[in-house]
Amino acid sequence: MNDDELIYKKSKLRTEIEDLLKEKGITLERRISLMNLDSGEVTYFDDYADALAFMKGKKGRWYLTTPGLRRTKEK
Repeated sequence: MNDDELIYKKSKLRTEIEDLLKEKGITLERRISLMNLDSGEVTYFDDYADALAFMKGKKGRWYLTTPGLRRTKEK
């Protein structure tokens, strides 16, 4: 096992659920998204500190998301 596997090992049930979601075109998004509501620009960050540092001095309307689900296939 490498360091990443020691820190975060998925249970069998979690893996099964993620596989079922993937079949439906849904994946887990572990990053934080910042979206400019005026231009549609989207930028991704690994943590809130990076996202907030990026926002310093930015103008416009921005929306910050938490990690969550993302649709990967078009219906």
